[in-house]
Amino acid sequence: MIQEKSKIKLTEAIKFALEELHKSDGCLKGKPAAILELEMDKTVASQGYRLNRTDNVITISGGDEAGVMYGILDLAKHISHEKSTEGITLTEVTPYLKNRGIKFNIPLDARTPSYSDAADSASYNIKDMWDFSFWTEFLDRMALNKYNVLSLWTLSPFPSLVRIPEYPLTALEDVKRAARPFKASLSGWGIYAEDFEKSLVTVKRITMDEKISYWQSVMEYAKNRCIKIYIFTWNLFTYGTEKSPYGITSEQDNPVTKDYVYCGTKALLKTYPLLAGIGVTAGEHMFGDDTDVPFLAETYGRGVKDVLEEQKGREFCFIHRMQMTRYDSIMSEFEDFPCPFEISFKYSQAHMYSNAKPVFIRDFLLEKKPEIKIWLTVRNDDFYMYRWGNPDFAREYLSQMPVDTMTGYYMGADGFTWGRDYMDKRDLSHPLFVDKMWYMYFIWGQLSYNINLQEAFFKDELKLHFKSDEDNLLFETWKHASDIIPEVNCTHWHDFDFQWYPEGCCMYEPETDKLVFADINEFVSCISVPGGEYASVSDYCRAAINNESIVGIDPLSMADSIWNHADKTMKGLKKLEKSRGANRELKFTLDDMEALSYLGFYYSLKIKAAVSLCMYRLTGQKTLQEEASSILSAASEYWKKYSAKSGEMYVPQVLTRLCGYVDVQRFDIQTELDVLLALED
Repeated sequence: MIQEKSKIKLTEAIKFALEELHKSDGCLKGKPAAILELEMDKTVASQGYRLNRTDNVITISGGDEAGVMYGILDLAKHISHEKSTEGITLTEVTPYLKNRGIKFNIPLDARTPSYSDAADSASYNIKDMWDFSFWTEFLDRMALNKYNVLSLWTLSPFPSLVRIPEYPLTALEDVKRAARPFKASLSGWGIYAEDFEKSLVTVKRITMDEKISYWQSVMEYAKNRCIKIYIFTWNLFTYGTEKSPYGITSEQDNPVTKDYVYCGTKALLKTYPLLAGIGVTAGEHMFGDDTDVPFLAETYGRGVKDVLEEQKGREFCFIHRMQMTRYDSIMSEFEDFPCPFEISFKYSQAHMYSNAKPVFIRDFLLEKKPEIKIWLTVRNDDFYMYRWGNPDFAREYLSQMPVDTMTGYYMGADGFTWGRDYMDKRDLSHPLFVDKMWYMYFIWGQLSYNINLQEAFFKDELKLHFKSDEDNLLFETWKHASDIIPEVNCTHWHDFDFQWYPEGCCMYEPETDKLVFADINEFVSCISVPGGEYASVSDYCRAAINNESIVGIDPLSMADSIWNHADKTMKGLKKLEKSRGANRELKFTLDDMEALSYLGFYYSLKIKAAVSLCMYRLTGQKTLQEEASSILSAASEYWKKYSAKSGEMYVPQVLTRLCGYVDVQRFDIQTELDVLLALED
């Protein structure tokens, strides 16, 4: 047993951590009692802690409240893993990244959608956003994994969150969901349309005063877990104001609209004193000219300035995204801002699971002023269905970040709502997405706080979580399964989420307004991830024909590597077969790996077929065309195994960024047609 002896006030955050510590007490049954002393030490970094043991006294010295909380949580984890307090030596931990965040596109209401709300996952989750138990569970999970920033992203926040004194009739009562299907553009325009008005269904009766009280409570709970909440917007959208009498439109040259956004910003800050910051985007629905950034400065910027002038000493952060605008235009409009003014950059475009050393930010780092701090938007639009888990990839990815110039990062999706999971057929309890994907969240949160954590730590966590002695094999098998999509993305690259969805081998074509399967012709022509480390199919083939040196890892080597990961995954699963039925969650996890293995076999063969077909088209050698067709025939069989396995587990979904209904089994015929397509001249 552990008895605490505190020299400091036990805040709600520290009490939360102590509760977690007491849950691990059972591991110490029969062991000598220990005393835990808690103290503050200003020589320790903010959010950091020093842990030491002398005889039976364990001391945690935190740099602040968060540091004490994290120190206790790490002590609890040590006890859970080691079943003992032995082995505790003098340890000092300083956060690798100061701010470790989640990007959450929040579906507040059908009338005030987020960017990803033209989708099944968003519609199902509207009611959950107004369930306080959802947020307590979500925020607890964040704190346990050491995330300390929750960014809530929405197109039009004001009608669902505040009563604006100057525009009181824009405040929306109740929470609504639409019964009609979506048809939205990539810009986010049209997610809420006129025809929805007669098909709205009330999923929660609630007044605006109750809404305000609710979100104040959510922010208070977050504060008690050392988590700050930010609100981000895309622009310019005024969803939710359509029935108001004020003449508000979504045109930035409308003076009423400009005043509405300004007043809404002031109301947001005044209503929520715990709101830590605002982030803005000069898109996706603005004029696209030199009036965009001035509009943001004269509305959001002026609103923040005016409130901070009234509320002297309030800590607040203003974040401007480097999206659809230029750095110099941002800085000229927001010069001498009264609070920290920082820039957000989309670090890996939409696909964080690709090259662990993304190059997209290089030019911007040379352009920006050294004193300007940045946030990285780390987008995961690769894994909506399957559980990912590879600490080595995460450690390498985090180590490549420009930490010295960063304030922090936030990780999330644009094409899927990270609320409750309504996609899995096997678990109708609809767990939180962060619970289903617990290992992914655990890896990124723990390593972005302490990048020095080693493999043994994660193996111990797998053993603890699944109560399995196969932790070494499970660790390696999961790593191999998780490497498949990142390696595919390195050879077959598209910047944006609508351009490529690897779990479905599909994309949305704006030119034709169609959801299409990525056929063999697309694989032949597709580029590799920028940066020069990987060669595309076409670049490799041209170099090979001209006897030129290959720049980067060639696609055939990548195809072999992908096959190797799929093969080792399948072999690992066979050895883990005895564990499959004993633990329900473990069974689901292994089934996900099996699906990824089939997908890996498919992509490996498809890349090889693309090389053969490209070589045929460059040389005219007929046997290469026949070879490509034969390889695609074998690939089709693996795709059908994949789609059948996926179909057993997951409900097909309307995905907003794909602008359509994604059902991988409907692509079975496309893989057969690929065989014939390769034979066309």
